[in-house]
This record gives sequence, structure tokens and C-alpha cells, in this order.
Amino acid sequence: MPERTLAERKIVIYYNQLSRRARRLASRYQVFFENAAYDVKLLPSSASSVRDQSQLTQACESAHECVVIGGDGSINIVVNALIQAELQLQVVLTVIPVGTGNDFARDHGLKHWNWRMKTAVGAQTEAVGHVQSNNQSRYFVNHIGTGLSVDLMRLQPHWLKQSAGHVSYLIALARYLFGSMTRRSRVRRGKYWDDGQFVALGRYIGGGFLVHPHADRTNAMLARIRVPKMPRWRQIKALLNVLKGRIETTAAIEFERGKQFQIGDSEHSLELDGDIYFHGPATVTIATATILVSVPYFEITKGENS
Repeated sequence: MPERTLAERKIVIYYNQLSRRARRLASRYQVFFENAAYDVKLLPSSASSVRDQSQLTQACESAHECVVIGGDGSINIVVNALIQAELQLQVVLTVIPVGTGNDFARDHGLKHWNWRMKTAVGAQTEAVGHVQSNNQSRYFVNHIGTGLSVDLMRLQPHWLKQSAGHVSYLIALARYLFGSMTRRSRVRRGKYWDDGQFVALGRYIGGGFLVHPHADRTNAMLARIRVPKMPRWRQIKALLNVLKGRIETTAAIEFERGKQFQIGDSEHSLELDGDIYFHGPATVTIATATILVSVPYFEITKGENS
């Protein structure tokens, strides 16, 4: 085996400092990589995504791989750091799912915390989304949402996420559907109102809700989903169909594919991959930049052998 270069021997492990499990897994992966003669840099998260992005940029400048031990929000921070520093095709992104939703990991079939230790690994080039709102912009890996998705975040306090895990999304959805309709964040669309608007890059949002069944991250197409204001009983029926994976055949919900969409209004917040960053309205597109994602080798060859 040829000797690895300095960059190929350096791995950055970025982990969610607030998660006991993430801290434990970070230590395990540190030992795993050091036993394989890698130079490992541990980088715990902080309360500031801006600070984390800056530290990630410095840490990844001479690295070959960045292992993210956390959820979709942590992945978003790493991807934005890599792209802004133009390191996205130098550093391979490896995801160890420890979040509440884990939609990015679910989309890649990554279920077990030790998959990177146990399987042959390859890297594939994937698209990311980009949102531009006024003078602000950011990249995302799963989706951008306003209205319903922001309301669901507010109905999931930290203690609920910690105690219920991904089931907290279903609990929040039930609270939303049967709660006060006057407290919903309705988004203006011309003469109409939407309870929710989403643009999805991946197949899943919100802890496993299938909203973009035919998504392909290597040949990307966005899907825009609108949930119009409607009577409670009709909305419950429509969202139950979404939970069953029938979003494209649910007449009450508007679904369309494309490369560019408008979303939101000036009165409501936008959330990207589970974190709120700024207000709409915004233009959502497929980014010109792509990223390298570490996946099990059999996932790469599966399409070639079929």
C-alpha cells in the first residue's frame, strides 16, 4: 500500500458537544482512526455556528476527511464551512447519525453508528441546495421550509427531543394539527395563504417524512411542496397521506419539481436543515458547488450491478 500524504492522514471529527452519545462516539472514532495511523483533530460544537464554521475551515485546510457526529444541523454547518472555504472537493464528508431527525443519514441508508468502521467506503459527488434571501445566502443538504416546519420546531422543546428522539416530530405534528389554528404561521402567496411551504433536495424531512420520493442527490432536482390553508379535517387527512408516502397523489397538497423556486414572505422565518437562519422571501436553487460524501462502497456499486 502506498504511503499516505499528510492531508490523507488527517481527519477532523466534528461532534455535537451537547449530546452525551456524540461525545462518546467521538472518542471511539478517535481511537479507531489513531489505531489506523491517522492524525485526528477533535472539534466539539459550540453555541455559535459562525464560530464553528471558522474553526472547521482552519481544521479542514489540510484534512482529507471530516467526520460529523451529530444531526442535520451539524452537517449543514460543515457543508457551509467547506464550500465557503472552497474545500468541498478536497475534504470527504462522513456522517455518523446522532441527531433527532437524521434525514441526511436516512437518505444514504446510514443506520448504525459504526458503519464507517465496519464497511468498505467510497466517495461520491453530490449536489447541495442554495438559498438567497435579500443579502443573505446559505447552502442546505435536505430542505428549506417556512410556516409549518418552523411551527413544528417551536412545538419540539429540547426536553422533548432528548426524551422522545425522532418520535418528537410525530408528537409535534399532533400538537400542531389539533392545537389552536390561530397560532399557525400562515405564509402569504399572492391572494392565498399557505400553512407550510418547503423546498426539498433529499427524500426526507422532519425525522423521516417522505416528501420527495424520487430524489437523487447525484443528479439533483428540487421539489416544492405547499400546504394550503384548509379546514382542519382536510389537512389532517392530507398529512396522513404524506406520512404514508403518498405526497404526489394527495390533491390537497401542491407538489412540483424544478431547478429553482421562490419560497416564503417577509413576515416569516426560514429554517434550513432544522435551524432558523433568516427571513424570506427567498430564491432556492441547485448550487453550482458540489460536495464529496463518504458512503458504503456497496451503495455506489449497487446501481452499476442492477
